[in-house]
Amino acid sequence: MFAEARTTVWAGVRRRILPPRRLSPSPGSDDERQTSATTVAFVEDTERLLRRLALNDEESVGMVLASGSDAGPAPLLPKVDLLVQLGALLALGAAPSSLRATVDRAIEAGATESEIVGVLIAVAPAVGLARVVSTAPRLASAIGYDLEADE
Repeated sequence: MFAEARTTVWAGVRRRILPPRRLSPSPGSDDERQTSATTVAFVEDTERLLRRLALNDEESVGMVLASGSDAGPAPLLPKVDLLVQLGALLALGAAPSSLRATVDRAIEAGATESEIVGVLIAVAPAVGLARVVSTAPRLASAIGYDLEADE
């Protein structure tokens, strides 16, 4: 019965067909077909994961929550992953301890202070002025700045 529900849910969904992304083969590679197969497999894995998450598939949701970006078919680079996590925490108005832990991990992964502040600037249009103003001091503290000190 559950399998029937899955079929019904997705039967009316129009799938947007995008032009295939070309992955450039390594220099000297003569196997272009392998690149196409990799792209198709990547798209199928990505689509499968999104479908399962949209259906609230317990196994897939649990895997994503437990594994973070490692759960997907194409994980982000560690630095990028942590900057995205930081953006989400800033958007949610997370506690300073959460911001500090994520900032520390992002710096360890190679992020600069400028990139970290850039995340706040990048999410500003989506989260609004009030959230930016309330979050900026917490982010400054997480980076290690003392905003109360005399200039």
